[in-house]
Amino acid sequence: MMATVEKNSLSEFSSLLSNALTSLGHERLFNIAFVFTVETGFIPTSLAEKFNTTNSNIKLARMIKSQPLNSFWYKNNDNFYAELEMSNKLCYLIGVSIGDSLIITLSHSNFSKCINFEADKIISSENMENLSDLSIKYKNLVSVPIKCAILEITVGQYPSLCGLPEELISYILKTGLRPIEFYSLMRSCKKMYQAVTNNRLLWKKFALKELFVIPVPTGLADTMKISDFRLMYYDILRKRDIRDKEMEEARKNRWR
Repeated sequence: MMATVEKNSLSEFSSLLSNALTSLGHERLFNIAFVFTVETGFIPTSLAEKFNTTNSNIKLARMIKSQPLNSFWYKNNDNFYAELEMSNKLCYLIGVSIGDSLIITLSHSNFSKCINFEADKIISSENMENLSDLSIKYKNLVSVPIKCAILEITVGQYPSLCGLPEELISYILKTGLRPIEFYSLMRSCKKMYQAVTNNRLLWKKFALKELFVIPVPTGLADTMKISDFRLMYYDILRKRDIRDKEMEEARKNRWR
């Protein structure tokens, strides 16, 4: 059920992003930043009275999609302004035009974060990978830090995995997630990336499991001398992949 809800939410915001891409120039860049910001949980002030924290992101995306994106912001001398709320705190999303680029700033009170969006020729519906990378970068550098700062003021420690003490995060990381799930976690934010990549015991656990539970090529135990268990783990997988391909090729040759 959770996976279905998450997929629907992503679908709704993808539709919003598609709407943003129909605009041109600086307006397109600002619309993209606006969608990324809303996707993080910020609510346009014009919708704040109709939307509360118990509503889903799906409902928020649909409410925004029911109106033109440019109805949520205004433009003055090639600069863009939008007012949003997070936990009943007023925030400002501002886009300042500089040449073909747009400096995006999200601020609350005396706290602000900014990012430069390059010329929109590199941001297109044909290159969704660029958009995905830009979304992660924007959220890591701009919208999530502002969100955390506001929630620390309004509700105390940010109520998520990032808000837990380091030792608890480390404990949770060792409770049974698979390596492929850690890759997703590493992409969620800078803090989680560092928490996973710098957890030596975690990667040691993965490496030892690969070495002693699943058969590996003879001599691979020599990699135990490597102090970086994360690199060691990747090396094990790489060598196993090479071995599997060689075995498959040998099997094919026997039947020729």
